[in-house]
Amino acid sequence: MRPLVLFLVFVVLIVNSVVVAYSNEFTITIEPGKEDCFYTPVAKNIYLEVDYQVIDGQQGELDIDFHLTSPTGRRIVMESRKSDSTHRTKTFEDGDHKICFDNTFSIFSAKTVFFEISTDNDEDDDDNGEIKIEKKNSDVWGDTDQAFYAGLRPEEIYDIHVQDIKDTVAMVRGKLTRAQEFQDQIRAFEARDRNTAEGNFTRVNFWSMIHLIALLITGVVQVVMVRSLFDDKSTLRRLWKQGKM
Repeated sequence: MRPLVLFLVFVVLIVNSVVVAYSNEFTITIEPGKEDCFYTPVAKNIYLEVDYQVIDGQQGELDIDFHLTSPTGRRIVMESRKSDSTHRTKTFEDGDHKICFDNTFSIFSAKTVFFEISTDNDEDDDDNGEIKIEKKNSDVWGDTDQAFYAGLRPEEIYDIHVQDIKDTVAMVRGKLTRAQEFQDQIRAFEARDRNTAEGNFTRVNFWSMIHLIALLITGVVQVVMVRSLFDDKSTLRRLWKQGKM
C-alpha cells in the first residue's frame, strides 16, 4: 500500500510542477510596418523568461524591436534593433504580461522571429547549471541519520522523504527544461544561419544571371555593329560615311 501512496504523491508533484512552470515556443512572421503582440498570464513572484531570435529578414537586416509590458502598462524591458536576446525577470504583478515585436521601422522586409516563453518559481540556476548529486554511504540509516530522525513520528519522517522527492523532481524537471531550451536556441541559430546562406545563394545567382545576360547582349550588339561597318547596304555604314564627308 505504501508504494502506491508514494507513486500517487510522485504524480501529484509532477502535475503541480507543470502547473507552476511551463514553456512555449513560437515562430511568427511580422510584416513590414507592423507590430505583433502576445499576452501570457503570469502570477505574482514568478520568474518570466523570454528568449527571441530573428531567423529571417527577407534580404533585409536580421533585427527587430522588442518590449515587455506589465499588466498595468509599465515597461519592463525595451530593446531596439536586436537580432537576438534573452530576458529573465521576476514579476511583481499578477495578470497578463504583453510581449511585443515591432517591425514598424522596416518598409519592405518582413521578419521571421522565433521566440520562447517560459515561467518558473525558482531562482536563477546556480553552479553554472550543474546538478549536484549528493553521494551517500551505503549505511543510509547510520548514526547521523538516526540522530536526525530521533524523536520524530513515522508520519513526520514520511513527510521529510516526500519533500526530498519533491525537491528532486523539481530539480530534474528544471534541468531538463533548460536543456530543451538550449536545444531550441541551437535549432533557431541553425535556422537563421541556413536562411542567411540561402539568401546569399539566391542573391549570387540572381546577379550572376544579370551579368551574364548583360555580357551576352553587349557581345551581340558589338558583333552587329562591327558587321554593319563592312556591309555597304547597312544603314550604320551609310551614316558613318556621311559623317566622314
